[in-house]
Amino acid sequence: MKRVIPVLVITLACGGSKPPAEEPEREPERDGVFVDKKDFEPTSFDVEVVGEGRPIIFIPGLGCPGEVWNATAEHLEGFESHILTLSGFAGRPPIRKPLSATVRKELTRYIQSRRLVRPVIVGHSMGGFIAFWIASNFPENTGPVIIVDAGPALSGDLDEAKQLREKWRDASDEEFERQARFMYTGMARNKKALAPIAAKAAKSDRKALGDAIYEMMITNLTGEMDKIESPVLLVLADGYFKTRIQKQVAAIRDKEVVILPTGHFIMLDDPKAFYKTIDDFLDEHPAE
Repeated sequence: MKRVIPVLVITLACGGSKPPAEEPEREPERDGVFVDKKDFEPTSFDVEVVGEGRPIIFIPGLGCPGEVWNATAEHLEGFESHILTLSGFAGRPPIRKPLSATVRKELTRYIQSRRLVRPVIVGHSMGGFIAFWIASNFPENTGPVIIVDAGPALSGDLDEAKQLREKWRDASDEEFERQARFMYTGMARNKKALAPIAAKAAKSDRKALGDAIYEMMITNLTGEMDKIESPVLLVLADGYFKTRIQKQVAAIRDKEVVILPTGHFIMLDDPKAFYKTIDDFLDEHPAE
């Protein structure tokens, strides 16, 4: 079990030295008139909407419930926060389709159906990976982007991706919960704040978790970074992966990088510094 943490920290946080096996195709089509149906309901995520004002979308990381963003949403006055919990995670039923790709498509439809004008998109870890994907494929729907300790490509090759998928899928109930709790506990310095998040993450569907890791490991978005038109703020933990992530996002034209001395869950480890960082960025990029 000791091998789980190093591998998954790499998977969750950033890219590795080996290029992933596949690169995504650019999304050539739109859903036409159907995209504007006000009754569109996504299958790949659930949404809690709180507050009023400028729209902002929060995407949590692998296995995490949307509540990992609750304190951040509460801090932001004058914003309408759309807080996602992805399917298969934190007790939510899974879907059969590839999760990240489906969230990318359905979140774009959600933005259009709810008439959200260039919302701010915030993503942590896997949520940051999805935010990169949306911003590069649908720039016309994307406002400023805030990426929290994530890169556009993950570590490992196809064989490693398959092994990790099987490891999580085939775990017993006891093994799965123990591995999940152990993994998340090692990713934050503020153990007390992380504890309820880790407990809910441990209720994720093991197949959904393994499939999500596999999907990210074989999808390389690095070549898509020059397609991003929105201003991007990267808030990175001061760890081993910060340099690698910065190299991966070099092609983003309008970007700012802030490095904080925290664990992977930056918003839990140092909320004061995190809030000031995002406040300053949002002040510099007001609603159009």
